Amino acid sequence: MQQDEQAGVFPEMVWFEDFQVGQRFSYGHWEMQQRQMVEFARLYDPEPFHLDEQAAIDLGWGGLIASGPQVAAIWRRLSKDAFPDSRTVISPGWDSIRWLRPVFAGDRLSAVTEIAETRRLDSRPGEGMVKLDNTLLRQGGEPVATLSSTWFVRCRPD
Repeated sequence: MQQDEQAGVFPEMVWFEDFQVGQRFSYGHWEMQQRQMVEFARLYDPEPFHLDEQAAIDLGWGGLIASGPQVAAIWRRLSKDAFPDSRTVISPGWDSIRWLRPVFAGDRLSAVTEIAETRRLDSRPGEGMVKLDNTLLRQGGEPVATLSSTWFVRCRPD
């Protein structure tokens, strides 16, 4: 599988067999916008430090910070854009989500994913499980969040 370094996506069809333990992929760019941060927080995580710049400063954050669930959702969007033709069936879940540093308006996020585990699924013939260890980085390569995710991916047809 070849990574298109310029676009940060994998344009060809990606099957279970294309993933190998230890592979690393760097991809994506997402610029955090204050309006989107506040809209997300208003709907899903209405803490003062996600809604109001001055409240965030008064609480010692140095400025408005993004909601952790929004940061995780941005990883999901970046991963879908990076693997648009993956034969992913479903994700049975995410684990070990950690928000390492606050994310501010203007931060530019990207992702690094390492394939941690792969195995065929006896319970789902024709599919395999791929476990991914993901890190979200802000400009300059500083990690802001980590999470593990699992994908069920179709096996290449015979």
